[in-house]
Amino acid sequence: MASTTAAPKSNRDGLAALDEALQAGAATLQRLEEQGEQLHQTEIVADSNKYLLDRSAREIRGMTWGGWLQNQFTSGPAVPKPPPAPLRPEVAPQSRHQPPIPSGGTVEQDQYVADLSQQLDDVLACGKQLNAVIDHQNAQSSRLSSKTESLWESTRRTTRAAGRVAAAGLFGASDEPKLLGHVALQCPVTKRYLRSRGTDVGLSPDLELRATCRWALYEVRPHVLSLMNSVSDKYIGMTFGGGIACNSSSFGSWQQLDMDLRQRKGDVVETPISLLAADWGGGCYVECDRDGLLRLGEQVGNPEARDRARRWRVEFLDDAYEVPTFADQVLTLKPDALERVRGAVPAVLEEAAATAYGAAARAPAWEE
Repeated sequence: MASTTAAPKSNRDGLAALDEALQAGAATLQRLEEQGEQLHQTEIVADSNKYLLDRSAREIRGMTWGGWLQNQFTSGPAVPKPPPAPLRPEVAPQSRHQPPIPSGGTVEQDQYVADLSQQLDDVLACGKQLNAVIDHQNAQSSRLSSKTESLWESTRRTTRAAGRVAAAGLFGASDEPKLLGHVALQCPVTKRYLRSRGTDVGLSPDLELRATCRWALYEVRPHVLSLMNSVSDKYIGMTFGGGIACNSSSFGSWQQLDMDLRQRKGDVVETPISLLAADWGGGCYVECDRDGLLRLGEQVGNPEARDRARRWRVEFLDDAYEVPTFADQVLTLKPDALERVRGAVPAVLEEAAATAYGAAARAPAWEE
């Protein structure tokens, strides 16, 4: 049987542990309130930036005759409404002092039970507030993530439009594409690679680095890229009828495209591809079906459409080449790249590459 002196100490320890838990919960609520305020202010800034970008896009569009005419029949962007206010919890739950209910025990025991019940109610109330605040901030984070992606898309479109207007001006600088590297593009659904045969663009089941599946990736302006086939030296782009072809010997507005290279990890990145000439310069995503046919998909600018767009696997090949200038530069493979190419290149090409590398290794070195 427990002693009468031990019982009050154990009671005090239990109440102290609950009080400590309640104080920790109150401190967490305080930090969550500060975090909620920061999320709220960030959401306001995101809405304001999106509004300013939309106004800038309208002004840039009005610098052309067609855009000016379109502005006459369309309204400007609406001023954003303020986002929902952050949930402000009660940091310190109000205690409700209730007299102990007699239970047939001692007065100390009845008081302990009453104090324990009160603190348990306070801890439960604090836990409910924590759940409510976390749920509210999860919704804030989801909205903010969506707005950030929308802001990123708007920034890209506005930057492209401004560059297009600047390049078309009387004293605009001509486009000088910068080579980013040589790439192979694979559709993950069909496991086929983008290829060009003549002017026709389609998908090939094999990766032909020396033939039709190797593309030179150029950056023309910020968020404006181009793909040129390494065999035909033709740019891929959109035709007047809305198709996709590789038939242009020079780079123009019909050959502009964009890919999101932010998530590049090593030599591979998965990204949608958009042809910017579609949708009157707004751009549309490139889709492919299981038969390997390419077509234009949804319009660029909507984050939800971007999430639904086909992802293309872009593999950068230049780390395997010394000077990737011509289509047959496979002859200068580095030793450490042969194993990586072995899994991707057909056996006949692998055998030719290995033979050529052996011959190159036996050749005398160039003198500086």
